[in-house]
Amino acid sequence: MKQKLYVTVMLLACLGATSQAQADTLLTLDDITPTSGSSASKISDGILQLTDNSLSNRTYQIGSAYSSSAVDVSSFSASFSFQFSGGNPNWNNKSADGIVFVMKNAESRTSGGPGGGLGYASNTENGITYAGINRSIGIEFDNWTNSTFSDPGGNVSHIGIDMNGNGRSLTTLNISPAFNGNGPWYAWVDYDGSNLSVSVSTTNSKPGTAMLSYEIGSLESIIGSPTAVIGFTGSTGLATQTSQVLSLDIQNTSEPVPEPGALALLGTGAAIAIVRRNKMRLPETC
Repeated sequence: MKQKLYVTVMLLACLGATSQAQADTLLTLDDITPTSGSSASKISDGILQLTDNSLSNRTYQIGSAYSSSAVDVSSFSASFSFQFSGGNPNWNNKSADGIVFVMKNAESRTSGGPGGGLGYASNTENGITYAGINRSIGIEFDNWTNSTFSDPGGNVSHIGIDMNGNGRSLTTLNISPAFNGNGPWYAWVDYDGSNLSVSVSTTNSKPGTAMLSYEIGSLESIIGSPTAVIGFTGSTGLATQTSQVLSLDIQNTSEPVPEPGALALLGTGAAIAIVRRNKMRLPETC
């Protein structure tokens, strides 16, 4: 028994010295840059502002912002915080529309349409038709019901999982209280290589069970690449609001990969164990 224990300890020591869990930080909000020509901007404290309700021309805004380089999305955990505030004083202070957390092919377009398109989906607003973001997955945080996209009724806030610039979500969930005026909100998005899970809360405490999940399969197949640029889009329509992302942290959660030389060191550990066994003249079996 001592022989087996000693060998096991030596092998684990070698593996532990040469492999590291890849819970590395992929991106923070500092890595996200507003798209030129969109309504997005970085304001004080590095906050990402996607739409601005203080503008005189506050309707039909489209904001987008992304990482400057593509990152591995084989398995990850993302957490961020956001808040919506204000409404259109010229339209009974109604507030809309929301934001989308986007993972897309680096070559795909940066935005979709305003209003119900949330800056992500294809739609027609104010007589103009917009294309959506293809080769992408989007997680929407929406505070306006758009029947065109089969949004949940009752004009309530909701979350949804979208694909390839299509505003008709694969799955949705109503959220209470309303996003606007009750922030900051905290969100978590997790992908394990097949399932995409989403949760939100008004407290910075992740729910023990995901609130919304969908088996999207291979994200690489959807995006057309093992890597993706990551960011946010947001929009207003006739109803408006200020939409801000306050923080972002994305961690790589893929399995550890042995570093070069790990197998060689593993062999060394086995050799040490054999030498030790011979010196101790332990029996071949326990």
